[in-house]
Amino acid sequence: MTAHKLLYLFTRGPYSCASGNEGLDAVLAGSTLEQDLSLLFIHDGVFQLLAGQDTADSELKQFTRTFRALEDFGVQRLYVHDQSMCSRGLTVEQLSVAVSELDSAGVASLIEQQYRVFTF
Repeated sequence: MTAHKLLYLFTRGPYSCASGNEGLDAVLAGSTLEQDLSLLFIHDGVFQLLAGQDTADSELKQFTRTFRALEDFGVQRLYVHDQSMCSRGLTVEQLSVAVSELDSAGVASLIEQQYRVFTF
């Protein structure tokens, strides 16, 4: 089977709706198919990776810790949009996983290289 380049694009905050959890489930499923996977966090999606999230006071499932386990599933390319981070007052040191920062041109280039882009 030929590996296709697949990009999972996270655009929303982790607990604003179910899309973050659904996106993570899709990534885990895709990792079993031996595809060439990348994840990009842009806009409020950068909050998906923020360390120290706590959902104890809500009825929501704490799923964001699973991003730390992605490397065990062979998913090693995680990217954040630098302007999205900056405009939200975040730094990569505040994130729970290692990421590479991309400027807007880098984001466009990454998207252009993909076979499919899935947006969550």
